[in-house]
Amino acid sequence: MKFTIENEKIVGELGFGSLPISPNDTIGYRPYELFVSSLIGCSGTLLGNILKKKRVEHKKIEMEVSSVRNPDHANRIEQLSITAYVQSDQPLSEQNAQKITDLVVKNCGMIQSVINSMELTFTIKTSTINGDVS
Repeated sequence: MKFTIENEKIVGELGFGSLPISPNDTIGYRPYELFVSSLIGCSGTLLGNILKKKRVEHKKIEMEVSSVRNPDHANRIEQLSITAYVQSDQPLSEQNAQKITDLVVKNCGMIQSVINSMELTFTIKTSTINGDVS
């Protein structure tokens, strides 16, 4: 990886292409957005793979994130809550959802890299095609 810093912007030349980074969201992705995106990219991909291995047919996974930041300590992220909404033909039981949640948290390298630095929760909620939520 190679990064060039000019003015208010950093440009990373990565395998997929250029990645503009800036605290100014009109000229690049904010570091906070990239941090959260790396957690979602890792955990979301892993969740999809685990569901496939467990033969849980799913149509779509949507993930939402909320956070608490501390402005007195460099705007540090102190809490991060990730909720994965899995749309499937059959909702997961609460016990099955918890087992899969535990596997995601245990095996996601990005989550494991930060889990001791902040309060982090990961939750799975399922809904069926007809809209039932569990």
